[in-house]
Amino acid sequence: MRRLREQFPNELVVVGVHSAKFPSEQLTANIRQAVMRHGIEHPVVNDAGFKTWNSYAVNAWPTLVLVDPRGRIVGETSGEILAEDFALEIQEVLDENRDILNPEPLNLEAAVEDEPERPLRYPARVLAAGERMFIADSGHHRIVEVMLEADGLGGQVTRVFGSGTAGFKDGAGAEARFSHPHGMGLKGSPENGILYVADTENHAVRAIDLASGEVRTVAGTGQKGHGRLALGSPTETPLRSPWAVFVLEQYVLIAMAGSHQIWVLINEEQLGPFAGNGREALVDGAVGEASFNQPSDLALGLGHLFVADAEASAVRAISLINEPKVMTLVGQGLFEFGDRDGSTREALLQHPTGLAFDERVLYVADTYNHKIKRLDPAAGTVQTLVGGGEAGLRDGGLEEARLYEPEGVQAYQGRLYIADTNNHQVRVADLSTRQVRTFQLKGLERLPVMESAPTEAERMEPVALAAGKGWVNLEVRLPEGYHFNPEVPVQLRVGEGPDAQRYTFAEGDEIGFPVEVSANREIPVDLAVYYCREENAALCLIHNRALALPVRIDSQAGERARVLYVVK
Repeated sequence: MRRLREQFPNELVVVGVHSAKFPSEQLTANIRQAVMRHGIEHPVVNDAGFKTWNSYAVNAWPTLVLVDPRGRIVGETSGEILAEDFALEIQEVLDENRDILNPEPLNLEAAVEDEPERPLRYPARVLAAGERMFIADSGHHRIVEVMLEADGLGGQVTRVFGSGTAGFKDGAGAEARFSHPHGMGLKGSPENGILYVADTENHAVRAIDLASGEVRTVAGTGQKGHGRLALGSPTETPLRSPWAVFVLEQYVLIAMAGSHQIWVLINEEQLGPFAGNGREALVDGAVGEASFNQPSDLALGLGHLFVADAEASAVRAISLINEPKVMTLVGQGLFEFGDRDGSTREALLQHPTGLAFDERVLYVADTYNHKIKRLDPAAGTVQTLVGGGEAGLRDGGLEEARLYEPEGVQAYQGRLYIADTNNHQVRVADLSTRQVRTFQLKGLERLPVMESAPTEAERMEPVALAAGKGWVNLEVRLPEGYHFNPEVPVQLRVGEGPDAQRYTFAEGDEIGFPVEVSANREIPVDLAVYYCREENAALCLIHNRALALPVRIDSQAGERARVLYVVK
């Protein structure tokens, strides 16, 4: 849809209709989060009652309906398509209706424009090793490296891999580009090993050399594969939505969600399917005959490769001893889901996307139930460990804590590190104290503030000054219940181009800057404010705005002026 909108910017209007399979997907608040997470810019209708679905006689996901300017249905197709194929149909309709087509663009505002900037945006996975943690900051298209503090409840940002702009580019860490990266796997040490990344929307597997910081592509072409994938060299073979990787010596196992398979990359030289026949179904058996359902994460233990089989709300296991076979631990089918603990035969999950193995136990990110569950393969039981089943952001005991669609979980040194995706946070569940805390990310000044699409500068209240050298004091007022982040100063850039002046102000400093007033004018001011909630210092936001300060000469005014700016 994105490519079609780019091809027909003034002719094509795309309206998404979301007819949900899972109960969690029927809630407008959750749909809004998904729209922002996936960068969807066209309007989306919540068809929770399947009224639109039935009106158009739809019977499959996805279905595309083409409506001409006269309101007539002129085309319909189900299943995955290529943009270039559908573009031919659109062009034919346009050629026939040029005389009545209205090229005026619709005035639509993306939901994300109302969202504040955050240090992390929809983090998808975490990986801790040694004294480091790596965070797949999926919504910012980057990998963040953090040096863990001794208590494991916080850490300092040390490096960022990825420029923050979606793209497909190798090179130095801060210049490389990813697109919605998810799972990660480490080969060697966290200081100088290789970090493999499932670069999901680039349909590629990338490798970060942790010694040099260089990013390179080891599998995929950057384009989505279609139909039966023809195998060639790893970097000449198109992939289909790799969601997770697991490193086992010279093997990189890949959860290929788009083709419903597990693939393997060997020594970065050979690539191909390992398990799954490509059909979307819940079928056990030999690896070549079994079927998966959008596999989204991998974990290893007890001689098995465990798979979070998200669309079937299942956890699968592939035996790695003798002849590999696939078996289902939890899950009953594509349309059997819920929130029920108990024996693995009776338990129900809802779209689990994350797995971790530790001490003979699996931890499952039961995403749409907003929980972390404990699966004991030997005892054959599933129990809720973290969360009460309601979306929210609350620290405290394991049962009282609240998560919001967690996608990733890792067990490390007696703790669970959780990518709490829709809360834009990393959470820490201590298994000994049975307490959940929000991970405190420090060194935020090392995270580049993401630049949004160019917008008109926000005009501030005018100030009056006498001609000559003057001074402007800026009073920044935060929303109720927030305070300035004491670790990151307020940042100002005054002016434009090479002559722009930069200023930083620590907590308690009076914010101000000099101006030269010789005529009435507007001064460009870029403001970046880092602020946190009063009750939880780990919950921090970033307010980054381009402002325009009107300054006028007034012979009755003094050399100093004060202006109020309210962070909303």
